[in-house]
Amino acid sequence: MSFSDKKWIYFTVLGFCVLYACTITKKVGATRVINKAVIEMQARKTFDFDAVHFNNQFATARANDVLQQDDSTFAILIKPESTPVNPSPWYAFKVWGKAGKRITIILNYAKVKHRYNPKISYQAKVWTDIGRVNLSRDSTQASFKLNLTGDTALIAAQEIISSANSYAWMDSLARSPFIKKYVIGNSLLGNPIVALTTTNDDGKKLVVVLSRQHPPEVTGYMAMQAFVNSVTGNTPLAQAFRKQYRLVLIPLLNPDGVDEGNWRHSAAGVDLNRDWDAFKQPETQAAKQFLTKMVAHEDAKVYFGIDFHSTYHDVFYTNIDTLHTTVPGFTNKWLNAFQQAIPGFKARVQASGNGGNVSKSWMMRALGTDAITYEVGDNTSRQMLRNKGRVAAEKMMDLLLKGNRRVKD
Repeated sequence: MSFSDKKWIYFTVLGFCVLYACTITKKVGATRVINKAVIEMQARKTFDFDAVHFNNQFATARANDVLQQDDSTFAILIKPESTPVNPSPWYAFKVWGKAGKRITIILNYAKVKHRYNPKISYQAKVWTDIGRVNLSRDSTQASFKLNLTGDTALIAAQEIISSANSYAWMDSLARSPFIKKYVIGNSLLGNPIVALTTTNDDGKKLVVVLSRQHPPEVTGYMAMQAFVNSVTGNTPLAQAFRKQYRLVLIPLLNPDGVDEGNWRHSAAGVDLNRDWDAFKQPETQAAKQFLTKMVAHEDAKVYFGIDFHSTYHDVFYTNIDTLHTTVPGFTNKWLNAFQQAIPGFKARVQASGNGGNVSKSWMMRALGTDAITYEVGDNTSRQMLRNKGRVAAEKMMDLLLKGNRRVKD
């Protein structure tokens, strides 16, 4: 090969690499371009106004700008990471100032309507509602009063549960002798995608649990924790269940989006729960490879799949009934048992086509299982959502164990 040929190949490859790198990720001013999706990055900083200060320099924060309108009124601009986007206007920021000063904070969402009433905490552990919130006529602005105490207040759309909080919870689960932890891949920004499984059984019968594909959906994540705590608990039902069934848990599919304070998307500007057909994102790729390899390696079957989310009110998105799942009709039996166990609760159920690009559809097609998306209400009381998570797990375990006994008989 001549030198000129080598030189041509070298510069051709170099040019391709540069073009690829620019397509995958580059910063343009205050934006990041990834896979041709434009992600608007926040300026992480402290906003100082004499006696009052705001800050967004922490994981999960979102406060794109702060403007002082008068001595005691401050408008905070809350913008999504990219558009179009689901109207889930997440925000989180710190504020502090001279004790005794009373200020008004205005949340300005531009063209999106207010959804989450503010919560406040001083230690990021105990959260309380901020109190009265006034809305503009078109609901694109929400304002409230705050008495400064001299301490730093955290104000957020929901309780703050960062990726660090989630990884700590996973580590606490993994300390149980019957739970194994795996790092099954990495997010676009290099955060670990973690899976956990129970190990008391022979690995032939699986239940799959997913969560936190969409960052603001905190109530769904909390219900998932209650569900998992029930399955991994010390009750006779849980112990009997784990001898026959294996829990497979991927609790944090979008760590980048969570820590960036995104409304919906991953760091690539992608709704991960719309990528369960193309699998172009590293997060969904990791989940798919782990689940399909586990099924193939153990010659296992998946008996149920549940993906926890949040929306305005409790909704169960189901697949259309089919005889081609491991336990045909299990979803309806489980839903009936679930709602009967909670006085006054009526499940809102919406069936959709099985050929979609969301996790429940893929689990049915690829894993042959009944699967649902459980959307927990934004304003569900924390005691009630924990109760629902626990009951959901108990009814699942009870029905699967009873079904297994009938098969044996």
